[in-house]
Amino acid sequence: MVIAITGVVVGIVSIFILPATTAYFSSATRAQLTDQADTALRRIARDLAVALPNSTRVSSSALSLELIPVSGAARYAVESGDVLRFGVADTSFDIVGPPLTLQSGNQRLAWYNLGAGVPDADAYTLSNVRMASNAAGSVSNVSISGAALPNALQAPPFRVYAIEQPVTYRCDLTAGTLTRYAGYGFSSTQPDPPAGGSSAVLARNVTGCLISYDQPAIAARYAFVTLRLQLSANSETVSLYHTVHVDNLP
Repeated sequence: MVIAITGVVVGIVSIFILPATTAYFSSATRAQLTDQADTALRRIARDLAVALPNSTRVSSSALSLELIPVSGAARYAVESGDVLRFGVADTSFDIVGPPLTLQSGNQRLAWYNLGAGVPDADAYTLSNVRMASNAAGSVSNVSISGAALPNALQAPPFRVYAIEQPVTYRCDLTAGTLTRYAGYGFSSTQPDPPAGGSSAVLARNVTGCLISYDQPAIAARYAFVTLRLQLSANSETVSLYHTVHVDNLP
């Protein structure tokens, strides 16, 4: 009788309780993977939203994305006051409208960035980047050092950007990670992976990753970054897609 009752109980558990328990744990795993992937993609999107125009680039493997973060931006004077002069050495200029916010002393400033390979207008080569000697804070008159800015950089909308060191997001499918790299410095060629600086893992259990950068035309002032991230654990897999509009108006 004991054996018969035990058999009935086991049968009930296997038929009614076990599937529900398995479904619960599967749902919990999918929710955890989804939350992890969504958080990582939103972090990338936030950095893209404040990236220096035309600084976004994707590696040939489509697993690595690099950008230059902007911490402040303003319009420089071109008509009155201490105007910014191009083609000749200039040590200071006024800001028109709201002041420029500098996050640190010796902040790097960039003008009219047009992207990789463009002479005098590629921030990764520092050709259109100069150093501000002001202390951190909001400034209405900026002091700069370095060689004269090329004439080609003086163009509407006459903006100057306070920039930080490049940031890279890189998927490693062998290690199953999505990692954020920062503080490794500027390079004319995209590092894959970056050497030096700091790194932080944003997502684990990465089994699929695809990053694409689409610009409708060479002169287009916008582009789209498409991100696909796939995470797997405990026989469960989730795939998330996210498309980010990138403003490339210099």
